[in-house]
Amino acid sequence: MVLRVTRFLPFLLVAGCSAAPSFMPHDTGPPPAGAVGRDGGRVDRLFFAVTGDTRPAECDAGDRYPRATFSRIASSMRALGVQFALDLGDHMFVCSGSQAEAQRQMGMYLAAIAEGPATFWMTMGNHECGSASSGGGCSVGDGDANFAAYLSALGRPRPWYANDVSTSRGLARFVVIADDAWNSEQAAWLEETLAAADAHARYLVVARHHPLAGSRSGQREIVATIARHRPTLVLSAHAHTYARDSERSVVVGLGGAPSSWPPGFATVLETTDGALTFVLRDATGNPTGDAWSVLPP
Repeated sequence: MVLRVTRFLPFLLVAGCSAAPSFMPHDTGPPPAGAVGRDGGRVDRLFFAVTGDTRPAECDAGDRYPRATFSRIASSMRALGVQFALDLGDHMFVCSGSQAEAQRQMGMYLAAIAEGPATFWMTMGNHECGSASSGGGCSVGDGDANFAAYLSALGRPRPWYANDVSTSRGLARFVVIADDAWNSEQAAWLEETLAAADAHARYLVVARHHPLAGSRSGQREIVATIARHRPTLVLSAHAHTYARDSERSVVVGLGGAPSSWPPGFATVLETTDGALTFVLRDATGNPTGDAWSVLPP
């Protein structure tokens, strides 16, 4: 297992200046080229953004949805020129079961991401399932208003999926898990998809809403399944914070939900040495803290 930390000076944004933040101060390669769409794509090297937890602080409080904050985050992602964004779940906070309120809050999320990169891959959070707080789970056709609004926005037949991106060094597989729609169908799919990535992909990036570690890690079977395989990076949210919970996993729950951390996002770049390099950024895109990198296991 290889872990590298790179220190750099944050870009200084001058008040009133419209220039975008610096691309990647510690990377000497040319800007990554290529395109990624709804179902994957082809690039010379990866460059994507990630954040999660975009919801109001209270139930059914659509009037206080953090749309302006997330619009700023999405716009900053676009200004940096990322190829796509990977969302880590929780786009609403609806407790009443109201279809109108669920659609309203999801609509505000979609309006915000329209100001960002052309491609957003979404992950199901626990708030996308109204019954999740009582220990249940959501499934297609069960009538849950939150889940129906999310699945409609996602535009896929199931809330779990995988996308492949071809890079100059080989295949990058992105696996998006739906923690609160866990069932035997998804379990079989996840095992098969991760095993295929072990055999054929250079990079395996796993996205789920719940962190791998701690008391809020969700389904134990999911954690155990991931541990049997060889992810390069595991991305999660749920805790409204930024935290490294292992050498290869990180929590980025900074998308506008109430938090002691300022809102923001992260970028992940495939640097010229083949590492995936992670940079935490504020809502305007400026780097904060240290960059760190992992090579494929």
